[in-house]
Amino acid sequence: MKKHIMVISVPLMGHTNQLIALSEELVSRGYTVSIAIHPTAKAWVTDRNIQFIPWKFELAASDDEYITQKDTFWHKISQEPHPWRSNQLMLERVITFYRPMYESLKSLLQEHHPDCLVIDRAVVPAIDLAIQQQLPFIIQTRFLGNFVKSSFDRPQFGTDYPMRMNLWQKTLNFLDPRLESVYLLPTMLRLNRVRQDCAQRQDLPSPWENQTMIVGTSFGIEQQRPLPANVHMVGPIFSKNRKSVGDSLRQWLESNLDRTEVIYMAFGTLATLTTWQAKALLEGLGETGLKILWSLPENQRSILPALPTTVRVESFVPQAAVLSHPNVVAFVSHCGMNGIHESLYYGKPILALPFFGDQHYNAARLVDLGVASKLNKHDFSRMDVSNKINQLLHDRCYREKALDISIALKQTDGLNQAAQIVETVLQQAI
Repeated sequence: MKKHIMVISVPLMGHTNQLIALSEELVSRGYTVSIAIHPTAKAWVTDRNIQFIPWKFELAASDDEYITQKDTFWHKISQEPHPWRSNQLMLERVITFYRPMYESLKSLLQEHHPDCLVIDRAVVPAIDLAIQQQLPFIIQTRFLGNFVKSSFDRPQFGTDYPMRMNLWQKTLNFLDPRLESVYLLPTMLRLNRVRQDCAQRQDLPSPWENQTMIVGTSFGIEQQRPLPANVHMVGPIFSKNRKSVGDSLRQWLESNLDRTEVIYMAFGTLATLTTWQAKALLEGLGETGLKILWSLPENQRSILPALPTTVRVESFVPQAAVLSHPNVVAFVSHCGMNGIHESLYYGKPILALPFFGDQHYNAARLVDLGVASKLNKHDFSRMDVSNKINQLLHDRCYREKALDISIALKQTDGLNQAAQIVETVLQQAI
C-alpha cells in the first residue's frame, strides 16, 4: 500500500508555495499525498493527483466573512509602526485560532490516518498534535529565523541592522531580542496555556526544538551559521511545473511603448499599502520612463491613483515566469522569501519595501549582499523611490551581484533534497 503523506499549511500563499511544489514531487515518486488547508486556498492546488482536504477552522460564519476578517487584520499589521507590536498581534491571532485549528485537525487526522506529516512552521496545533500522537513529521520553513540562532556579533533575526554595525547598533542588536522577549512574554504564556488546555497536559515541549526541519533557502541569502543535525537547509524549493506568462502579458512585456524594459512590483497577498504609498511608488518609478507591471489583489485597487498607459495592473501573475523574462530589469518587493528566491534566481535586483515579520530582516540582508536598496514604509517620497530605483538600474554592481547569487541558487537542488528527507523520515518510521 502506498504511504500517505499529509501536508498541512495555513492558507497564506507565501507559506504554501514550497509545500505544493514538494507535494507534486512526492506524488511523482509514487506516494499518496494530501494537503489539508482552508477551502479558500483550493485553487492553489492544481495537481489532480494531490488530494485536497478542506480544513475549516475559522471563527467566522462564512468564507466571505473569514476573508474580510483576514484582510482587515493584515492591513493593520502592514501599517503597524512598531515591529514588536505587529509580532504580538500575530501571536494573538495564533491564540485566537489555536483551539478551533487543534480540534478540527484532530478530527481530520483520525479520519485520514496519514503515515507522515509535513507541516508549515506556523501551524503550531499540527506540530503539537503530531508530537502527542507520535506521528512522524517534518517541519517546513522558508527561512531559518530564530530556529537556529546566529552569534550575537551578527544582526539578530527580527532586527534590520546591517552586517557592519556601528557601536550603537551593536548595543541595540544585543538588547532588542531580549527586550522583545520580555514584551512578548505575557502573550507567549497565554499561548502555552491554550496549548496545555487542548493537550490536557502541562509538560509540552517547544513545537520546533529538536524536530526534523526542511529549510527552503540557502546560505548567502541567510547568514552563515552551524546547523544542528535535525535542520536541513536544502535551497529554494521550486515546482517543476512552471507556469507561463500567457500570450496577452507576454505581448505587453515585449511591446515597445517608449522603452522595452519593465519594472515588476508585487507585495504578496498580505501586505497592504496606503494611498500615499501607492502614489509615491508609481510617481517615483514612473520617472524612469520604463513600463511598470504591478501584481495587486483586487481588494486593494482602491489605493490606485489614475494610471498612465505605461502601467499595467494584474490581480495575479505567474511571478517566477515574469521575473525570468529578459525585459524585466528590477523587482519592487516586500521581501517575502518566495519573492526573494525567484528574483535572485533570475538575477534581478530588488527595491525593498518591507512591512512586517521577517521582511525587515530579509531586506537588510539583501542590502548587505549588494543586490537591493531599501525604503522605509513610514517615510518615503517620490524622490526617494526615483533615486533608489535609478541607482539599482544604472549601477552595474547590483545586477552583477544578483547574477552571482543566481549562479549559486541554480546549483542547489532544493526540491529533490526536500523529497529525499521526507522519504528518509518515512523509512525510519517503518
